[in-house]
Amino acid sequence: MNEDMLKRLICSLSFIVALCGARAENSVIEDYNRSSLFTFSILNPGYGMTNEIYRTLLKIETPDRFNDHNLSLRVLSTEGDPTEEELQGQITAFLERNKVGQRLVSKWFNRDRNDGSFDMELIKERGNYNATVEDVNAALQTVRGRAMLEDAGEQLIGNTFVIVNHISYFDKRKVGDAIESVFTVLKLASQVAGAASGSGNLENVSMSGGGISSLVAGFRVKVKSYLYKLEWNDSIAGIFYSQCYFDKGNSDMAKRRAYAKNAGIFRLSYVGDYEATSSKTVIRGLKRDEEVFLKVLTRALDENIVQLRKKFEIFKITAPVFETAANSEVHLHIGLKEGVSPESRYEVLERIEDGEGRISYKRCGTLKPVVGKIWDNRCMAVEEEADGAGLGYTTFEAVSGGNFYPGMLVRELGK
Repeated sequence: MNEDMLKRLICSLSFIVALCGARAENSVIEDYNRSSLFTFSILNPGYGMTNEIYRTLLKIETPDRFNDHNLSLRVLSTEGDPTEEELQGQITAFLERNKVGQRLVSKWFNRDRNDGSFDMELIKERGNYNATVEDVNAALQTVRGRAMLEDAGEQLIGNTFVIVNHISYFDKRKVGDAIESVFTVLKLASQVAGAASGSGNLENVSMSGGGISSLVAGFRVKVKSYLYKLEWNDSIAGIFYSQCYFDKGNSDMAKRRAYAKNAGIFRLSYVGDYEATSSKTVIRGLKRDEEVFLKVLTRALDENIVQLRKKFEIFKITAPVFETAANSEVHLHIGLKEGVSPESRYEVLERIEDGEGRISYKRCGTLKPVVGKIWDNRCMAVEEEADGAGLGYTTFEAVSGGNFYPGMLVRELGK
């Protein structure tokens, strides 16, 4: 990275504002970008079906409205039977001991584990992803415009989150009947690191291959989700760029040692938590036990993300308007999975660029979902033939404002 680029990157950090819904007096909403998410889950050993839950969790993908920032680790088992306070302490200690904050930064900058070098490719990719077609076309006209568009990706780093899901299974059998599962999960615990990276051996872990069993038909889980946010500000960025960053082909052992030494500055701050129990299992349209596990777990985790978004303004997400109809209705690719309900209200944000190329967002209206036109995009909604599963999008109508167009951003308002 040359000196001009370094200055430009550090300068761009001065434009980053906390993603907390803060509004200037002129009602212009400061820069907001797509958040990135790393999730992993913790299971309690000693309950039945832990192995099935384990394997299913490895299959669950990052929710659509987030950048996938997952690390290799996806599932852990608890140490003993901790209290809630002890569990949170274990989670915090684990995050610090394994330098998860620094690992998230390393992923942002594609750090090469062999030579310690970094690059900006993911930053550029996600910066461009957040831009509208109009932004890209305009930026391509000038070298400086293109550079600024790529720099915009750097504002995403501060919107990196970690969710740790503590999952408990409601076993209809007595715990004593599940002794065999205890040994299974202890074996799994020793394989976690390898399995998460794709090298583990799970050949002895299997789900039933026939129809849905009576036990699985009543499968329910309790999930408590702990939300953390990566700390990233101009001070941390300044240290990273000036003391740690070097491009591939420009090996710098001093900077490589500095990155290892400064691991402690890349911290995760605790935001809060939410706990919920999955609803009664509906098995219509499902044919195998593994489909039940996938449906119940995915929906439970999605619901906790929805509630964390409602509870913590800093975790809000946006969705782009992708289509407008002749009757002033607006179509968005969000639905029940993102918590859309008849009572939901959303603000419409227009992207504005000033003379210096700085992007901000101005509120230009509000929307509400049209009753009967809310998309059921939850896991396996199509298979269970749920109402609204075939819509493909949710239809919204204006509460205030108007003249909406594709590419505008929509953000949920608080209750």
